Amino acid sequence: MKNLIIAALISMPFFPAAANLVTNGSFEATPQASGTWGVYGSLPGWTGIGSGIELRDNVAGTALDGKNFVELDSYGNSSMTQALSGIAGEYLLSFWYSARPGTGAQTNGLSFSLDGIDLGSVLLDTGNPNNDHLWQHYTSLVNFDGLGDLRFNAIGASDSYGGSLDKIEFTAADAQLRISAAVPEPGTIALALAGLAAAGFASRRQNKLTPRQY
Repeated sequence: MKNLIIAALISMPFFPAAANLVTNGSFEATPQASGTWGVYGSLPGWTGIGSGIELRDNVAGTALDGKNFVELDSYGNSSMTQALSGIAGEYLLSFWYSARPGTGAQTNGLSFSLDGIDLGSVLLDTGNPNNDHLWQHYTSLVNFDGLGDLRFNAIGASDSYGGSLDKIEFTAADAQLRISAAVPEPGTIALALAGLAAAGFASRRQNKLTPRQY
C-alpha cells in the first residue's frame, strides 16, 4: 500500500515556483523595529523618488508578508522604481495594497507603470478609523521585452497619509499557468488516496481468503 501511494505522489508533475524578477518585493531586507517607521531614500532593490519610501513595521496596520510594508506618501507623494531584467514574454505583475485606516480614497491612491507605460491605479476608502487594515490583491498582465523599470507612485492628496504596499511579484505568466495546472485540487488528491487505500484493502482481503498452496 505504501508503495502504491508513493508511486502515485511521484507521478504527479512537479514545477518549481515561478521566479520573481522583483528584488525585495516584501521589503524585509531592511531591519525595522516593531511599532516603528522610517523614511529612506532607497531600499535594497528600490530607488526612491521625491520624499522617500516610508517603511513600517506594525504601524497603521500590519504587513501581509513578513514584518515590513511601505507607504509612498511619506512626507508627501513619492515614487519608487526598480530595474527588472529577464526573458522577454508575457508576465504577471502582482501586489497587495491596503488603504490607511481612517482615511478616504482621495489620499490613498496608488498608480503603477512599466517603462513609463501606465498599467493602472487603485483607490480604496476605509472611511472608518476602526476598520481593519485589509489587504487586497491586484494583478496585471504585462508584455515584457526583457528589460524595464517598474514604478509605483502615490497619487491623490499629498498629505503624508497614503495607502500601503506589500508583496510585489513579477513572474512569467506561462510559468504561473503551468504551476496552477500541475497542482490537483485537494479533493482530487483525497479521492485518489482513498481509491488507493480501497485497492490495498481489497488486495489484503483477497490474500487472506485465498488458501495457501503447499
